[in-house]
This record gives sequence, structure tokens and C-alpha cells, in this order.
Amino acid sequence: MKRLATPRNIPKMVTIALAIAIFVLLILHFWSYSYTLSNNLSTENWYFRKLNFGEEKNAPSVFSTLLYVIISVLLFKIATSNLAIKKHNVFWISLGVIFLFLGADELLRIHEKIGGAFSDNVETSGIFYYSWVIPYGIALIILGIFIVKPLFSLPRRTLISFISAGTIFIIGAVGFEMMGGWYIDNHIIDHSTMYKSRPVFILYTIEELLEMIGLSAFIYALLRFQEKYIIPRP
Repeated sequence: MKRLATPRNIPKMVTIALAIAIFVLLILHFWSYSYTLSNNLSTENWYFRKLNFGEEKNAPSVFSTLLYVIISVLLFKIATSNLAIKKHNVFWISLGVIFLFLGADELLRIHEKIGGAFSDNVETSGIFYYSWVIPYGIALIILGIFIVKPLFSLPRRTLISFISAGTIFIIGAVGFEMMGGWYIDNHIIDHSTMYKSRPVFILYTIEELLEMIGLSAFIYALLRFQEKYIIPRP
């Protein structure tokens, strides 16, 4: 008789499932790009719009939104549970709300609307070609100031896993977004064809892939944290 999944192997099983999903999405993403170029099609074709990492409201963006929602649920669960360590409720709840917003942002592209409004008042170029990175970067710094104390009060292994996941995510979401903006701005690539540009394709592929990996790593870290520090209710 097969053993049922125990709490101890759930983090590993979830991580493997997420890794498989990311791999499948990555293969489909490459295929949609290759199919579009080999058939000399517009990026408006169905396969590109539904499978490409650079498009919105498609399979990759829905998957990323799901990752944000899972993280929010896990964070809210921690906030409402008894912990074997000192609990900072504001820390966990704030992170839960932030990731819920980021999930909505991923699906609805709120950052692009904010970036558009920002560009109407401030001229941006180069690494700030995508102007949303400025207000979001400022918000990230302010958030870092407020969460640094409760973050560094976490157990060492949890702290390292949280910081590692966050670093991977930020390098993708902000770092490669800025690199992509710099390349597009300096090479004057037309918006209608920029997703066909190989350098741009490589940059936004790495960007989105790092975001997915970072979010998945955070989910694993949260599951391990819950497994170790949540005290089951009687």
C-alpha cells in the first residue's frame, strides 16, 4: 500500500510540480517564438499571444498570477497561525497584501499604466525606458526599510531562503527589465516588432523565467517554514 503524502514531503512535491510547469511553459514559449519567425507571422498570431512570456493575459501570465496568489495564501496562513517563534503579524500580513497586489498587477499590467502616467510627467530613457521601475523601485526601498527588522529576526535558514528567492526575483523583474529597456532605447527598436528581436527575446525570456523561479523558491521556503514553525491547533 502506498504511503500518503506527509507534510514533510509536500514542499518538495509542490516544488517539483512547479518546476515541471515552468519547464513546459518555457518550451511552449520558445516554440511560439520559433513558429512565428519561421512562418514570418505577426506577433499578433494566436500561438504567440497565448504562449509567449512577453504577452499578457495568457498561459504564462496566468501561471505567474497563480504563484503570487499561492504565496499570499501561505503568508496569510502564517499570519493567522500559532508559531513556535516570535511572530510579527504586520510583517506577514503586509507581505500577503503586497503579493496579492503583485498578482493582480501581473494579470492586469497595472505597472504599465503607472509607468505611462509617470512618463507623462517625467522623460525617461536608457535603463529607465520602462519608467515603472522608478516608482516601484522607490516603493521597494521603502518596503525594505520597514521589513528589515522582522525579516532579520527570522531563523537563519529561513532568512537565507527568503533573501535568495527575493534576489532571484528582483534580478529578473527589475534588473533584466532595465537591461531590456536600455537595449530597446539604444537600438531604436519599433514596438510592433521588438518581440521578434532575438536580443530582446532573450532578455525578456530570462526576466520572466527568473521571476517564476524566484516565486517558486519563495513558495518552497514558505512551505518549509510552515512545516517547521507552525504549531498545529488542538
